[in-house]
Amino acid sequence: MSRYHASRAWLSGALLIALSGCAWFGEDTKRAEMISMPSMEQTLSASHESLPPHGTWPERDWWKAFGNAELNRLIETAVADNPGFKAAEARLRQSQAMVDAQAAEFYPTVDANVSFSAQRFSANSVQAKLAGEHFRQLLINPFILRYHIDFWGQDKAALEAAVGEALAARAELADARLLLSVAVARGYFDLLAASEKLRLIQEIVAYRDNLVKLEQARVDTGLAATTPLLYAQTLLGTAREIEAAVRAEVELQKNLLATLAGKGPDWGRGIAVENAVFPKRLALPSDLPLHLLAHRPDVTAARLYAEAAAQDIKVAKTAFYPDVNLIAFTGLHSASMTDIILQGSSLAYAVGPSIDFPIFEGGRLRANLSYREAVYDAAVERYNGSLLHAVQEVADSLARWRDIDTRLAEQRQTVDAIAETSRLAQTMNRTGLSDRSELLEATAVEYEQRFRLAALEGEHFKAAVQVIKALGGGYADTKKH
Repeated sequence: MSRYHASRAWLSGALLIALSGCAWFGEDTKRAEMISMPSMEQTLSASHESLPPHGTWPERDWWKAFGNAELNRLIETAVADNPGFKAAEARLRQSQAMVDAQAAEFYPTVDANVSFSAQRFSANSVQAKLAGEHFRQLLINPFILRYHIDFWGQDKAALEAAVGEALAARAELADARLLLSVAVARGYFDLLAASEKLRLIQEIVAYRDNLVKLEQARVDTGLAATTPLLYAQTLLGTAREIEAAVRAEVELQKNLLATLAGKGPDWGRGIAVENAVFPKRLALPSDLPLHLLAHRPDVTAARLYAEAAAQDIKVAKTAFYPDVNLIAFTGLHSASMTDIILQGSSLAYAVGPSIDFPIFEGGRLRANLSYREAVYDAAVERYNGSLLHAVQEVADSLARWRDIDTRLAEQRQTVDAIAETSRLAQTMNRTGLSDRSELLEATAVEYEQRFRLAALEGEHFKAAVQVIKALGGGYADTKKH
């Protein structure tokens, strides 16, 4: 048989083995499928009445809309110093390095080596020609080239998987930034509400204390029974308990904010309490139902991980086909230390392909393929779960917003009514139509209603933050499809 016909026979055999590799994959199983966007038209219809459309909201730095310099400082400090966020940044750098490492597979590698060995063959060895001989061997290979020929797209699929995971890590970093900023904002608004509640409860305690002193004076002079005094003392004790709880709440919120900022508790003592400017028109994007994915970094990350897992399946399938590598070297090989450089006969070189055929792997390749398919299915289902959770979070945050908005409006009306009652009590007290106890009681009741109002205003701020979080905090997926 001629060399040409022998080469053709070899090539035909290799192609036959490659084409028959499809049968080695085993029976195909149904892969998981990504669900489509659930319908939200009815859920959003009521919200659009109170939150008019605005295509650019929320912005990436959404917290600046509240007009609070201290909140801006806290979030910027947290993004710079929070250990958890720094860890997320490190994970992104890791994934980017893996992309660079995988991209290097497309290029040949060139290295060199020098080896020396002294050896004696046994006189009783089967290698009769060298039996009992001593020799030293020196190998100098200044040029060794290796290049993997990507016949089946293995390297391309592996690179696309690495790129997908890097993009997912970037989306996860954006999600970590969103979660961190949301946690800081919510903590700061809790601190604002707690500080205002502390101021009001201290006023209430002062009025209740004056009322107790007045009732005590009446009892001491025999002008009243002890029942009003006992009742006033009970209300004073309750107010002092609330004051202690609210003071602890202020300290706890400062500790929380200090931790989120990557600082110690003493740093938190210097946090300034400034009133925020609530956005007058908190608006939903008009295209929310169609573009929710572009505003949720967690959903985007889940989708990218699923797409990367699909590429890993392709990589696993290429393992069933022959793997071709081009190998070449040139150097000087000799059993003599003296003539290796002086004699041209020491020159050695080789070039040619190296082909590995998977014939029997004990089920390893099929197991790896099944594993990659299962990883893909799990990634798709995580994406589906993330999408459903995102849609639910949007619906829940809007329902919470409407609830707080309604309760806040009612409480403001209540405060206005109580304030009018308090002003009437002051007028009657000045004209002598009522005693001082009625004035103190009316004023204390007014502050109690303002206390409830302060709590609801804090919840109102947090409800706004929750809506912003549900919509992704201004994140947009930069990967185009």
